[in-house]
Amino acid sequence: MGSVSATHDLSQNRPGSKWPIRIGWLAAVLVGFYALAFAGFDCAMHQPPQTFSRLMMHTGPIPFLLFPFESMWKDARRGHLNVGDEAPDFTLPLLDHSARVSPSSFRGREPVVLIFGSYT
Repeated sequence: MGSVSATHDLSQNRPGSKWPIRIGWLAAVLVGFYALAFAGFDCAMHQPPQTFSRLMMHTGPIPFLLFPFESMWKDARRGHLNVGDEAPDFTLPLLDHSARVSPSSFRGREPVVLIFGSYT
C-alpha cells in the first residue's frame, strides 16, 4: 500500500496538472480587472462632461468595444426630471448677442420650444 500512495503523490507533481489552476487564476485576475475598469468608467461617466471628456481623450476606442457604453451613458446622463416637472432654468445669449434670455421669463405667458441641433 505504501507504493500506491507514493504513486499518487508523484501524479500530483506533474507539470501539466498545474495548468487548470493557472488558467483559473488568470481568469479571476482578468474578471477582476474588467470589473475594476467597468466601475472606473461608470464613475467617470457620472462626472461633469468636461471631466469625462478629459479622461476619454486619452483612452481611444478600446472602451467602446469592451463595455456597453450606450446603456452606461444613458444611465449616467438620465437626469432627475420626471414628466410634468418644471424645466430647470438657464440663460443663453440671443443670436445677435444684444441680450440674454431665460426660459423662466416666458413662464406662464407663452409656450417655449427649444431646438438643439447642428448646422454644420
